[in-house]
Amino acid sequence: MKVVVVGGGIAGLLAARVLSESHDVVVLERDELSDEVEYRAGVPQGRHVHGLLVRGGELLEGLFPGLRDELVAAGAVLADAGDMRILNPLGWLARTRTGLPLLSLSRPLLETAIRRRVTAEIVDGVHVTGLSLRDGTVDGVLTRDHGKIGADLVVDASGRSSKLADWLARAGITTPEPEVVDSRTGYATRIYTAPEDFPVVYAESLSAPHVPRGCAVMRVEGERLMVTAQGAAGDHPSRDVRSYEEFLGSLRVPIVEMLEDAEPLTPVYLFARTASRRNAFESTANWPGGLVAVGDAVCAFNPVYGQGITVAAMEALLFRRHENFSAKGCRAFQRKVARTSRGSWAMSSNADRSWVEDRRRGVLGWYLKKWQVGIVRDPDLFRRFVRVAHMVASPASLFNPVVFRRLAKYSRQAPPPGRRPAGPNPR
Repeated sequence: MKVVVVGGGIAGLLAARVLSESHDVVVLERDELSDEVEYRAGVPQGRHVHGLLVRGGELLEGLFPGLRDELVAAGAVLADAGDMRILNPLGWLARTRTGLPLLSLSRPLLETAIRRRVTAEIVDGVHVTGLSLRDGTVDGVLTRDHGKIGADLVVDASGRSSKLADWLARAGITTPEPEVVDSRTGYATRIYTAPEDFPVVYAESLSAPHVPRGCAVMRVEGERLMVTAQGAAGDHPSRDVRSYEEFLGSLRVPIVEMLEDAEPLTPVYLFARTASRRNAFESTANWPGGLVAVGDAVCAFNPVYGQGITVAAMEALLFRRHENFSAKGCRAFQRKVARTSRGSWAMSSNADRSWVEDRRRGVLGWYLKKWQVGIVRDPDLFRRFVRVAHMVASPASLFNPVVFRRLAKYSRQAPPPGRRPAGPNPR
């Protein structure tokens, strides 16, 4: 079977990796690609902090044995997932060893390493403009400069910029309106040289509704720091260097002081397309055969949660257990994709909804406030939280009698969050 994958980002590469085990696969990418580690226009969020969750790292290692060692040799930083310095509204999160390996690296390094290992044919500079259908089945894609490229199966992995709903509409196929949750979060990132003793991961978390400003700093390859200022509810950092530094200076963490010996290496880059968006393609009654969609083309998460790469890897593995790509089979595949992303969507979208509606009341609001205190004071609760955040454990593990008893010890007695000092420099 000939398969065309639209999109040469990580979701498309992972789909191609699995499909190549039994099919002839070609990946079509709009950008011009380089074998060097470079930023590219099709991945604007690539200039900002990228989280590779522990579960995602495990899945990538399974697909590409030895990848972790290769990335570390290229400069990626390997640390324990519990060795993060994170400030939430009530204090610094407890630190404890988890035994979970966390890779800190840039998006271009990860994507380039994966692309070099994919055996499928990758054709760059190809702008896909639509689908070719015959008798209710997709039989290829239409391109701007290369005409029709035939296929028995088309996989849309073109990410947030996917035009799949429009392409299907041209064929008279109506898809449901996407569900969108927008916390109006914006990023501004600058890269610095890394002081020798700077933590691998250092952050101040956002917290609705009182703490709309935060940051995420990661050590990446090349002894560099990627410093991303984050603002929710429209309170965005600026591209202007002075305004960017003033934004960092307004945080509770002493990030400005910690960067005094760091040399800036780049301008400030912005990114604000962070709305979470879910397309319920599995509910399209007349979905055609020969077509499936994966990754951000289906469910795009706010990048602040770092879920996208891990979910894309989980979806790619679905191809190993699915052989029927008739209309009925493709709809069944989309249902599998929806189930795969459902838990991550619930966690991230519910968190983002706190910026647009009051979720502090009720049992869930009370329980989440208990957790904010618990992960500051209790290393065991922090360890459990890390395992869920990195998708190693189910969210259900946070709702059991043992956890209830531990949380019952804590009450929200700390002062309300605000712009107060964060305390001693954690270095």
